[in-house]
Amino acid sequence: MLLNSKSIYLLFISGFCVLSLGSSEFHLINMTKSYADAKSYCREIHTDLATIHNFSEMNELINLVSDNTARAWIGLEIADKRTWHWSLPAHPLDFTNWKEGTPQGNDQDACAAMDENGKWFENDCNTKRSFVCHSDGGSHIYVADSESWRNAQNYCRSLSTDLVSILSAEENAVVSNMSQNVWVGLFKDPWKWSDGSNSSFRYWANYQPNYLEGQDCVTAIFKNSGKWNDVKCPGKKKFICQGANKELTTLQTTTQGSTKVTYLSTRYNITSEGIIVTFHFTLDKNSTNVSSTAGPTTEGTSASSSTSQPVTLAPHSNAPGNLVLIQQNLTWVEAIAYCRRNYIDLIHISTEDIQMKVAEKVKNATTPHVWIGLKYTCGSKIWFWTESSSGCYQNWAPQQGHEGTYSCGVTGAIQATGRQQWVGLPQSEKLNFLCYACTG
Repeated sequence: MLLNSKSIYLLFISGFCVLSLGSSEFHLINMTKSYADAKSYCREIHTDLATIHNFSEMNELINLVSDNTARAWIGLEIADKRTWHWSLPAHPLDFTNWKEGTPQGNDQDACAAMDENGKWFENDCNTKRSFVCHSDGGSHIYVADSESWRNAQNYCRSLSTDLVSILSAEENAVVSNMSQNVWVGLFKDPWKWSDGSNSSFRYWANYQPNYLEGQDCVTAIFKNSGKWNDVKCPGKKKFICQGANKELTTLQTTTQGSTKVTYLSTRYNITSEGIIVTFHFTLDKNSTNVSSTAGPTTEGTSASSSTSQPVTLAPHSNAPGNLVLIQQNLTWVEAIAYCRRNYIDLIHISTEDIQMKVAEKVKNATTPHVWIGLKYTCGSKIWFWTESSSGCYQNWAPQQGHEGTYSCGVTGAIQATGRQQWVGLPQSEKLNFLCYACTG
């Protein structure tokens, strides 16, 4: 089913600054929120607040976040009790060799060392002692210099490794034979990740965390090489989400006069271009004169705003104006954001004449398909143009369109060669795309 202008009404809503960090995982959100609100936003739009698993991921954030961002929330928060972890996040604590009477079970930060008998004991992390760095091949590195546990950890990380993890009795004997009273990579702290990850990676600034009252959440301080600091959770700061963008689709029923009108609302958070796009259209064909009452969204919500004037795009004429082929490979959502930022929109094809002009233009594409402004909604199983258009022209390839079976997240493209018909493709694919601009 392809909806026409009598059943589709579109709102294009923008106004947020949301920066993609060049990764499918991390997104710096240039809005300020409390920790709780930032977590809710990330879970709604992406997956969760950022979890950092290793120094490589931390380096990615450090290198990609602008110097203008002093600090941002990450997904580390206080837990109910302290837990022992290996400094290398991937290593489980399946094997232990504690000295009798340890660990003590107190609710304080602590680090583990190995005595002359190969037994582990709990110790103040600021005590200075020699240490052993980990090697996956079993040839662990003994360092005779006396350092605090954290300085020892930093030294091992400078060698692209970490403090040693001991995963078996055999490995414990190897480390025990290297020296006596050395730091190993076991530590205890009260922190947990918002997404439930068991990552034990930590990157604290000097003298942090200091556990002052109420400082139960964590920011990365990018003006201090991304080092972490525990702070009070209600403070409003920028934040880092992880995970791909979610497509949020809801059905809403409103009453206009004596008529009930059902709307389908689909929202995208377009991180690469700093905007949020919401499509609203009616599913009731009798409602041909519906006007929108929603304005630009605020603080990442899709609710209507009474403080802003409605923004409704009327159907444009069949003439597409200037067709602009963009030979960049972007996802469909990134492509529509690009077109709306630089031109008018992704092309929609409402007549055979437009189809012929589009077909000629896309011959120069560098990808086998080219994005056009068609969107499939899996809830209602319908195709629609992102901007209203008159006419019912269709040019689907065989087994596509109303004959096709699609999953969620499918959008429309045109074949660059051959019969140049329309197909449905996963919106995450990266293709050339066709914008249109005003004539002249």
